[in-house]
Amino acid sequence: MCLPKRRGDQSRGLGSVSVSEGRVVVTGATRGIGRATAHAILERGGKVIAIGRNADLLQELRGRDEERVRTVAADLGDLERVPLVAEQALAAFGGADGLVNCAGVARYERVGAIQLESLEAQFRLNLMAPLLLSQIVAEHLRGRGGAIVNVSSTLSERVAPGTAAYAATKAALNTVTKAMALELASAGVRVNAVLPGAVDTDMLRVRPAAQLEALRSRHPIGRLGRPEDVATVIVGLLDHPWQTGSLVTVDGGLSIA
Repeated sequence: MCLPKRRGDQSRGLGSVSVSEGRVVVTGATRGIGRATAHAILERGGKVIAIGRNADLLQELRGRDEERVRTVAADLGDLERVPLVAEQALAAFGGADGLVNCAGVARYERVGAIQLESLEAQFRLNLMAPLLLSQIVAEHLRGRGGAIVNVSSTLSERVAPGTAAYAATKAALNTVTKAMALELASAGVRVNAVLPGAVDTDMLRVRPAAQLEALRSRHPIGRLGRPEDVATVIVGLLDHPWQTGSLVTVDGGLSIA
């Protein structure tokens, strides 16, 4: 839910605007939580600059509302391209008011089986790309206000077998979130993270059906998460004028079960 407008208050929402008026860059926007977040922003009247690898899915998203969606097709795991991607994203609507770092990759491997290529790929996309993109967007937001939301994971705080590398990238992202929030607060830029639990996305569906059912049964709420469940919290953090440096768990009660 967007906060009501308040005359003369320049600290509300993304900055001087709310999500309903804002321009938000969303990475990983073609699937899962990223796509649900893009839809949630559009439903509230905002504009979306969608970044993803699949040009066809990006075009499908743009077809939803060609006036309020711009797209940038890119693999953020290619770190050398991040500055150019950021430049294209910021130029799309003449600037941006917020950023949601949702693009990520998970490779479930036991510690003894982790390969260097796999480790590097996860750190590039889950940690280094969000950090580099945030640096550029934050500089654009400095002084005018805005918000950044990083999509982390409950595995960053409560690991499971086979998740060491992935969990490490997300734990590092949590630390970056807090550090950026502290450093950018005086510039009017808020930085928070959401920590989703077991959400029904392509990333989760690689697990065997029996394992998914076992996960579902452990949730006090009685079901796996939906991308929309997380998107609602992300939009709330974009719009909240006084919340920064927070790690917000969204897991249907799994972490307390």
